[in-house]
Amino acid sequence: MENTSKITDFLSILIRSLGLIMLIIGLYIGIKVIFEAWALYDEPQRIERLADAIDNGSHLDKALASITSNAIDVKPSADPAHAQITKTNDSLRVSYFLAWFLAVLLLLIISGLAMSAIKTGGQLALYDLEVKRFARQLIEEARKTNAD
Repeated sequence: MENTSKITDFLSILIRSLGLIMLIIGLYIGIKVIFEAWALYDEPQRIERLADAIDNGSHLDKALASITSNAIDVKPSADPAHAQITKTNDSLRVSYFLAWFLAVLLLLIISGLAMSAIKTGGQLALYDLEVKRFARQLIEEARKTNAD
């Protein structure tokens, strides 16, 4: 009987420790997500790295630019024979907006996982308290039914 009690105590401590570790990791990740979201708010140009990576991997902006027509600018000069004709590429950078969408989506997914880790870790850390409360409620219900 003592051996079973020791194993139960060990497992209880192990579960509570794992719950506490999970809670701390969830809090750490949640705080990191908040700081990253704030950093993107303060410095929105940081998203350009992600937009460039998306464009380099998918060539989305180049494909869309080839579909749309490029405007031709004629820059007049004093001598009409030396007028410079340049193409301006005023195409929309879809990868930039896609990068913002992906960044916000990733922040939401990661923060959801962090919140789940916090909730689960808290439940595991308080495992014994919930089991004892449940046992007390069962005993009270059993006494009430025996009294009736």
